[in-house]
Amino acid sequence: MCANLNLRILGITTCLALQGCAGVLDIDDALAVAPYHIEDGGRIVVEARLNGQGPYDFVLDTAASISAVFDSPRKELALEPIPGKFVLIHGVVASGKHALLDIERLAVGSEVWANPRIVSLPGETEAGTSIDGVLGVDFLRQYAVGFSTRDRVIRLYPPDLVARRAYRGWASVPMRVRPIGNGGPTVYFIDVEIDGWHITAVFDLGAGFNMINWPGVLSLGITPRKLRRDTLLSGALESSPLVAWLEAEEVTTARIRWRNEEFSIADVDIFETLMLSDRPAAILGAGLFTQRDFVIDFVRSRLLVNVAMDEVDETR
Repeated sequence: MCANLNLRILGITTCLALQGCAGVLDIDDALAVAPYHIEDGGRIVVEARLNGQGPYDFVLDTAASISAVFDSPRKELALEPIPGKFVLIHGVVASGKHALLDIERLAVGSEVWANPRIVSLPGETEAGTSIDGVLGVDFLRQYAVGFSTRDRVIRLYPPDLVARRAYRGWASVPMRVRPIGNGGPTVYFIDVEIDGWHITAVFDLGAGFNMINWPGVLSLGITPRKLRRDTLLSGALESSPLVAWLEAEEVTTARIRWRNEEFSIADVDIFETLMLSDRPAAILGAGLFTQRDFVIDFVRSRLLVNVAMDEVDETR
């Protein structure tokens, strides 16, 4: 579920400290190490190779149940659709059926995903024109995924390695996993408080910015501010105009606190798909999390976030 706005992201230097250990998480324990960059819209982009060709720019997307390739690399590599194989894709703005592609392998760093189940997307919106594809949870949850602001790399760890370890100076944020429909794709939720109000939020690295629905705005009692008329919410499938935004004084979960965070306001299709259109709900984008190191521990359904640097900053 990709979204794209022109937001600037703040990087904070942190380190990966383990409980009972003075060092950092051993880089040699990672199965793969891949550099990343933050695109203008705030999303995390890594390089991947398709059938040995590339590299191509792929966004990490924890709200996409299936990985995707957009039109440009599909045409360049002459990737063929698998006859009769279609998948229903729920985008942030719209939904639709799209063909699966015949791909032999996808590689990130030294990790190779053989015969991946990857869908073809048109890439006609702004969210798709700046990247080549999406790495969804079908790829990501094969690993524990570490994000380092200091080294500017993504590390893919064996899942059990991170699950066995406890982290000193890190907050552990529970992730609730819920399927969409019977046997459908899964979505990861985080419970947060926005200005003191409890709100269910989707953990969505594929969105560069935060979003909240109108029931959420009404519960907060914050007066929205108008956006320019030409501001668009650009999803992977379609775009939709945004008309308002708000600034929350404080967003908290576990021991993590963000201050003065902006939320775009929209009642888009994804809230209805998740059955959240009639109650307060939000989407937490990548810009909220790339301020600190974090590890996504899919085995224990938790997000580990380094808050040790926050304490150092507060003493200055």
